[in-house]
Amino acid sequence: MADEPNSTDWISASASLAATIIGVMTLLTVYVGAMQILSENRMYRHGLSWRSLGPWQAMVAKRTLFGLQRHISTPRVNIKLLIQKEWDPLRLTFPLGFPRSKDVEKADNVQAKASWVNFMQALNLSPTERRDEYEIQDASELVNGIVPMHWTGKDLVGICSILGFQSHEDKPSFVSPMSLPMQWSGPLGWLQFRASANGCVAEFRRRMELHNQISAGVHSYYKPQLSLSGSPDALRSRLWNSISGFALDKNETLFLGGAARKRRPQEDEDEEEATDDQMFRELMSKDMPQEDIMRKLFGKSESRPKALRREVERNASGMSRRTAHRLDNDIPDFLDAVMHDEMDSSDRKQVLRTCDGLLSVTVQGELAYSRGLSVKDCYEYDRKYTVAEDIDKNIYPYNLGDLYMDEELLGLMKRALLLLLPDGFYFSPGQYLYCDLCEVYQHIEDLSNARKKIFPESFIEERAEKEISLKQAATTSSSTPSSTASPSPNDKLVDKGVDGVIKCIANSMKLCNELQETRKKKRACFSVDDMQLMAKAAALLLSVAGEQDLVWAVLYCPTISSDVLKQLEMEDVETFLDIIVTVRDCVIYCGPWTADGEPTTDENTWHRRYDNVPFVADGSFTGKQLVAAVTIVFITYYWIEKRWNTDVAAYDMTMPQSVLMC
Repeated sequence: MADEPNSTDWISASASLAATIIGVMTLLTVYVGAMQILSENRMYRHGLSWRSLGPWQAMVAKRTLFGLQRHISTPRVNIKLLIQKEWDPLRLTFPLGFPRSKDVEKADNVQAKASWVNFMQALNLSPTERRDEYEIQDASELVNGIVPMHWTGKDLVGICSILGFQSHEDKPSFVSPMSLPMQWSGPLGWLQFRASANGCVAEFRRRMELHNQISAGVHSYYKPQLSLSGSPDALRSRLWNSISGFALDKNETLFLGGAARKRRPQEDEDEEEATDDQMFRELMSKDMPQEDIMRKLFGKSESRPKALRREVERNASGMSRRTAHRLDNDIPDFLDAVMHDEMDSSDRKQVLRTCDGLLSVTVQGELAYSRGLSVKDCYEYDRKYTVAEDIDKNIYPYNLGDLYMDEELLGLMKRALLLLLPDGFYFSPGQYLYCDLCEVYQHIEDLSNARKKIFPESFIEERAEKEISLKQAATTSSSTPSSTASPSPNDKLVDKGVDGVIKCIANSMKLCNELQETRKKKRACFSVDDMQLMAKAAALLLSVAGEQDLVWAVLYCPTISSDVLKQLEMEDVETFLDIIVTVRDCVIYCGPWTADGEPTTDENTWHRRYDNVPFVADGSFTGKQLVAAVTIVFITYYWIEKRWNTDVAAYDMTMPQSVLMC
């Protein structure tokens, strides 16, 4: 009989069985883990591919620990950092996409599957250049197979506001949380927000590529002529514009707010009461306009009963025309009175009054703070709507359109408007700012509405023919050994010789005529290249105009631009370009004038005198500089008109604090 197994054999067998079970479980665990790793690697292989990340692939995914561990990070954009690094909005571009493969020469451009890559291309932020303009942070888990980019809500709102994005909501709320899903649209494309398990997710989709609407001939002149370099304050200016503010030099700001809901204490103060005898003596001793006489007799128009207001206006000279239109008696008297009151309320002037501390009680102050903008050196004004006869011309003697102001604000407006020029991208103002600019440029719009062409085509065609002959002569002379190479157009801004200046003016005239034709006969759909061309044209003209006092004069005095355009049609343009323009004591003299301010006896020379043009320094200019100033104003007007009014700043405090863009 065999020996029975002892306890040692049982222990050995049990240990072997346990080891086998543990080994099998370990193999199963390793298998399951390996499958999960392979599955995760497949997901990340798609999310980290060149097709998804384009040129950001090398920066997003980095191998560590001898290549066994992958570290994933994405860029993070911060507005305050962009301001600190003086990021230039002039770099904004249309996202054309990236090569389908790394072989750039053989591949067509396609959009990256990670929409934030295309969005960063629009901002012209690169993984290889100027890497100090953004931060790098660890990325969260994949969202829909895409490595997401993390945004702070207020930073995304600020960037989208300078890009001209608009909400699909009629009146975005400053207080109610942003509803999801939500979609914004802008000149570059659409930004869609939706809720997900990972929080708020945003996706950017670009628009179709727009072709240049300005002709190739105009582009061919400006394209090699100037490499634009933006202003250090360009980003600050765009951020202020998006919340209806003006950026001034010296890091100062001008903010024109809306009308106060409540009456200000000083509004209750009226003129001192006077006896009938005192009023009679004052009226008889002074030569007062009709509006002032009415104000003395009946008080401010807004304080009069409506019946008295209508009676006063009915007896006024201008009322006779309205009475004639009502002879048919088709409209009942009470309905006519209601209609007249509505027309009266809509035809109001705007008086801009200083109001320190306004930004501290309005939402724009919070918006400025969240964008890293300082409100310390800010000139703040609110406005009051009133009729012309109630405006105290002693306090508010100046006006730009229907905006009435004092001398201090007029000086600030000059500083603000001369800095507001095409900057290479679509203008994206807040609604208040755009309405104010419409008042400033109203006389330019009236001229544009009344004319088919801004400048005479005959002069432009003559200059074009002359340029062709000069090029042919240059080609002939360059074939001889003694010829020397002409300087590159990039060596200097514009040739200061007579031909160089006239060529610049002629091409800017051609540009204005094309923009005018587009406005009158076509739908304006300018490309980003077209916007950059406008910026180049304005910069070149500024080098011709020299000091910007003439530009300000054209903005302030409506008759200057209309007189110049009429005269250019009546006489030889090159003759007009040689006239002398003199400024003395805020009076502009065009043509030859005597020292006593009297025109010369030469009847064949154009003479014009413009009195009381404030903030224009004394000096002597030429007709070339005057025409350049008029052209700058028109180009700026066309740029402003093709604006994208932005309203997404309203979501600054109401959208989620953290947004994932995938």
